[in-house]
Amino acid sequence: MERIEGNDLMATQPKFPEVKGNVELNNFLAELNKNGHALPSRYEVLVFPPAGHPDKSSARTVSMRVEAIDMPGRALNTSLDTNMYGIAPEIVDGITFGGTIALTIQTSADLEERVFFQSWQELAWNKSTWNVGYYKDYIGSMKIYVLDINNNRRYGVNVFECFPKEVVPAPLSYNQATEIIKTSVTMQYKYWETLDSNDQPDARARRKIDNDQSAYRVLRGNIPASISALRDRNVGTDYELDE
Repeated sequence: MERIEGNDLMATQPKFPEVKGNVELNNFLAELNKNGHALPSRYEVLVFPPAGHPDKSSARTVSMRVEAIDMPGRALNTSLDTNMYGIAPEIVDGITFGGTIALTIQTSADLEERVFFQSWQELAWNKSTWNVGYYKDYIGSMKIYVLDINNNRRYGVNVFECFPKEVVPAPLSYNQATEIIKTSVTMQYKYWETLDSNDQPDARARRKIDNDQSAYRVLRGNIPASISALRDRNVGTDYELDE
């Protein structure tokens, strides 16, 4: 054991497969000059209301007045695989998207932007009978782009099946008018996909998978309990059904 002189008298010299680190100042600066940084202030939002919205023309004004917005996220659901011997690993058993996106919109003098989202909400129910409407009648979509300093789109997501879940109350007061009224909206959505054409799944293939899975669930629901029990025990089968 090699001794090291100094304060740590009992320390030993560590040994790694590669002693020298890969991060060098020149390479780091070259990477920054090549790609730069993504800036949170460089973005573009496009809001697409449902076909039945009474004022779809205001969508462009609303899109341009979005002062702040959250980029949607997603997470993989995991659970312990207790079938493994030793340390049980976490395995993926589903996927969860963010669920909501918060928008802050600068409001014009006639509160056009606030009225836009209130009208969108009113597509979800009948104001005369209070009956809830059909889901397909009040869902729209959004597109969010990240821009570079030259206003080129460098990243983008398409947010599907969204609607304004909440139009947040706007505070009013007699204090000195140093701020404008802003409309905060919470958009509920189902899922999102990247807008990069190099990283998009084939839509027809996705629909086929959805249809196949739906058909399988129907067939599986009609399997007698005795056969299901044999299947779960893998008796007399040399294949596995995809859940």
